[in-house]
Amino acid sequence: MRKRVGVFSSIHTQAHDSVVGLGAIGIVYGMSSLLPPEDRLPSLTHHRVLAILGLMTVLAVIYLRWQGRVWWCECGRPFPVSIVVQSEHNSQHLFDAYSLSHVLHGVLFFGLFWLIPNLSLAWRFILATTIEIGWELLENSPIVIDRYRQNTASLGYTGDSIANSLADIVSYAAGFLLARWLGLWKSVAAFVLVEITMVLAMRDNLSLNVLMLLWPIEAVKQWQTGG
Repeated sequence: MRKRVGVFSSIHTQAHDSVVGLGAIGIVYGMSSLLPPEDRLPSLTHHRVLAILGLMTVLAVIYLRWQGRVWWCECGRPFPVSIVVQSEHNSQHLFDAYSLSHVLHGVLFFGLFWLIPNLSLAWRFILATTIEIGWELLENSPIVIDRYRQNTASLGYTGDSIANSLADIVSYAAGFLLARWLGLWKSVAAFVLVEITMVLAMRDNLSLNVLMLLWPIEAVKQWQTGG
C-alpha cells in the first residue's frame, strides 16, 4: 500500500511540475505579447526564441524545486501580496516590497541594452529576460542565500518560493516595458523615486542590496536592522 501511495504521490508531483512549467511558458509568451508588433521578431524566429526562453523558465522552476524551494508560502494563505519585510511571508507570496527592485531591474536592463546599436527591442527583451532568469537562479542558490543572511537586512531569508520567483520575472518585465513607454528622463526620475521610497519605508532598496551583497558595510547593516 505504501508503495502504491508513493507512486500516486510521484505522479501528482510530476503533474504539478508540468502545470507550473506550462504556466511559466505562458508568462514568457505573455510578456513578449506586450511588445508592439513592429518591435517583435519575425514569426519563426520569434517562436524559436520564445521556446528557448520558455524552456529556460521551466528548467529554472525545476532547479528551484531541486534546491528545496517551496511552491508557495508554507502558511498556506492565498494572499498574493505580503508587504511586511521582516516576516516569514516575505518572498513567499507572489509580490512583496522587493518586487519593486525587480521592476527596477527591468528599467536598468532596458537602458543597458538601449546602448547597443542595431539591436531590436524584441532582442533586448529576450536578452534581458535571460539575465533576469539567471539572477533568479543565482539569488536562490545556497551561497547567495547565506550571503543575504550574513550581510544584508534579510537576516531570516531562506530563498524565494517558486511562485515569488516567477512573479519577480513578471515584475522585471513590467519595468522593462515601463521604461520603453516613459522614455529616458522619466525612467530615471521613476527609478530615483522608487529607490528613495524604498529606503525611507524599509531601509533597503536595489542600490543598498547590491552594495551589501558585494561590499558589506557593518554600519549600514546595523542601521538597516535598527541597531
